[in-house]
Amino acid sequence: MKPQWEQSYDPDLDPAVEAAARRVDRAIADLDTASLQVASIDVHAILSTPTVVTEEFMANLAAVPGMSAELYAYAERVRAGECRWSEIESCARPVPPEVVDLKASPQFVWNWSLHDSYAQPTSPLAGPAYFDDDEEENQMPDSWLE
Repeated sequence: MKPQWEQSYDPDLDPAVEAAARRVDRAIADLDTASLQVASIDVHAILSTPTVVTEEFMANLAAVPGMSAELYAYAERVRAGECRWSEIESCARPVPPEVVDLKASPQFVWNWSLHDSYAQPTSPLAGPAYFDDDEEENQMPDSWLE
């Protein structure tokens, strides 16, 4: 089906006006298509599936205007590499209200636990390296602090 404008072409019409009319006609056709697509969306199906909270989700949430100062401050710490999103409950003081809301909502799945954030440090501890060929000198001390 041709757009309405293309069906009634006027050879005496100014080319600039004709081009503008074609753009408007295409925009109307695109709007009709989008309206049909929106009408076919099952909103209940979308809202009945909980959203899993991920690192990306938290970063996007922190970028939304109007979020708490605590969430914004923690996002800055994550960007600086000081901590991870999964550690927010143990590292953020106070814990941002958004975290409390996400954990309490049935619309979201919070897969991080306080135990996980304590069990997995942000950066591994680096001890001394031992590369000598002598067997005795390659023995690790009881503590890397020695």
